[in-house]
Amino acid sequence: MKKIALSLLVFSLIGCSTPPPKQASAKPMTIYRYSMSETAVQLAHTMASHDLKDPESAKFRETFFVNSDSRGESRDKSKDSWCIEINGKNSYGAYVGYTWSMLPAGGKSVIMSGSPLAAVATQICSSAILPPAL
Repeated sequence: MKKIALSLLVFSLIGCSTPPPKQASAKPMTIYRYSMSETAVQLAHTMASHDLKDPESAKFRETFFVNSDSRGESRDKSKDSWCIEINGKNSYGAYVGYTWSMLPAGGKSVIMSGSPLAAVATQICSSAILPPAL
């Protein structure tokens, strides 16, 4: 009888507990892309191809600034990161396919495919959109 009473007491107390609060899902941040001057594009290409096996054979498709600020030319340009889509050769001399490389704002090294943050760079660069017209 004591076991039944104890079981009822335990189950009744469990029923009174409050569930943990639901965490609000984080709203994804919108990343905007901005065009670069030809000088900046050349610098970005040089920096991105520097560590390739054959830097002179690098091919580029897209190069642009990314920023979460949608204010266009009025944005804080010190927070611009650089996205570079690059195709380089492997040890056999074959092109490996286009991948995104990124130079984060304030960074001194390029995030390239094969690095731990390559997936983050790919996500940011491939999802960047044009800013709204002002």
